[in-house]
Amino acid sequence: MTAVCALRVPMLLDATIEDISEGLDKAVFTSTQLVRAYQARVLETNDHFHAVIQLNPEAEAIAEALDLERKEQGRRSILHGVPILLKDNIVTSDATETTGGSSVLLGSRSSSEAAIVNMLRKAGVVILGKSNMSEFAGFRHTNADTGWSARGGQATGIFWPGQKPSGSSTGSAISVGLGLAAAAFGTETISSIVSPAEKAGIVGFKPTRHEAVSYGLIPVSANLDVVGPMAKTVKDIALIMDVVELDRAFLSPLLDGAPLRGIQVGVIYDPEQPANVQKMAAFKHVVKVLQSSGTNITDGVQLPGLEEYLNLPERLKTLVMETDFKISMEAYLQSLASNPNRLTNLNDLMEAIKNDPQEKYPERNIAIMESASRTSTRDPDYLSMLRKEEYFGGPGGLEGALDNSECRVLISPAASLTFQRFAAMGGSPVISVPIGVYPEGTPIEHDKTGTLVTVAPGIPFSLYLYARRFDDEGLLLVAHIVDKFMQTRKSLKPYKSPTVDLKDYLAHNTIR
Repeated sequence: MTAVCALRVPMLLDATIEDISEGLDKAVFTSTQLVRAYQARVLETNDHFHAVIQLNPEAEAIAEALDLERKEQGRRSILHGVPILLKDNIVTSDATETTGGSSVLLGSRSSSEAAIVNMLRKAGVVILGKSNMSEFAGFRHTNADTGWSARGGQATGIFWPGQKPSGSSTGSAISVGLGLAAAAFGTETISSIVSPAEKAGIVGFKPTRHEAVSYGLIPVSANLDVVGPMAKTVKDIALIMDVVELDRAFLSPLLDGAPLRGIQVGVIYDPEQPANVQKMAAFKHVVKVLQSSGTNITDGVQLPGLEEYLNLPERLKTLVMETDFKISMEAYLQSLASNPNRLTNLNDLMEAIKNDPQEKYPERNIAIMESASRTSTRDPDYLSMLRKEEYFGGPGGLEGALDNSECRVLISPAASLTFQRFAAMGGSPVISVPIGVYPEGTPIEHDKTGTLVTVAPGIPFSLYLYARRFDDEGLLLVAHIVDKFMQTRKSLKPYKSPTVDLKDYLAHNTIR
């Protein structure tokens, strides 16, 4: 077996779900060895990148049981024995905490696990632990960087010292990009999966919002929150979704052979967030790739309600979400089976943050929570915006643009918070796929605080793709072609990587 291992053991920095599943199927390595290797990589790098909040102390025992089950009964799914990390707002009933990155929710327990966790356990996944995140999914402060939490500290990106990692599924993205887990799950209200995935050089997928799958999260908005996977390739995303999809298979085995001929792809641009020169050059190449694959391209597709939305006061753009946050968070707190700090409403939560030194208040404020606490479901502006959001989520947004242009998928050369807000309002799927890397000599740019790097040599950038609600398959088909032909991950190199790898854990007498 040793000779075979030497030929077939994947490097975890680059290993895909397919690589890991094949190695497990052929007994090149075990799930137990895989868990030990990933744990060691987390411990080696976590003081630097702060990607993981907590490792699951039960992970190795679970892996051992799954190894025995595979040997005696075969695998449950392609994810059998595969270690996956969960964002710290995805509720589990195991030895890990679920706190939304906060210290004030330590010791709290929900009465049941998130729906996605139940699906993953049934598939034989090993829950490796919880990943760091922007505390309360970024719905707390206005004066701290994304990727910071009281429990996990400040996470940073992997391609440049002090790189801004984006949020709020920050640690999940970093962990996949650095090879600390085979894949990870994040959550997205607006941009929180696809944006950190871009900064980590991986694929981030926000699927069509299924209420059942999104059950069991520490919420921002019970009406908008979506749970979704982050992985190294679009194919891996499809394989994961085959396991957790509620209604039908994603037909992931057919991705490579699926024809794109005749699929209409529209190009949308956000006038408020234009793409830079490097992104536009890569984007033009993507368009040529899609055309050569048989798609038809329609340039300059317009969202019917875009101008109206852009002219709204910022307060109105966030009013529904802030109101949702107050309602959803208070419902979550009141549903807890264990609630050590006796938090029942948003005011309780804010007071607890103010009085906990680990939360670093007022250095990191609670301005977003304070704004949400002042909302009311009887506010006429709130009621008016509810109606407007139905329009922006339907005929005035991405759905309307797709219908009017007769396109199946829309693509954009840059991250647009506006487009992602439209996708959130419509519950429609979004995916980000790496398409380029800033070259040597690129001038370094910082975020508005001046503390974290946003642009530098070696940092990747992504294409953003959008589709109709429930047309996740069409989105994945187009995204897979882009991913397959661009092969951007092959040119990515973290500035600091773990030295320990799976090969170090294949000896029979491996010490934990």
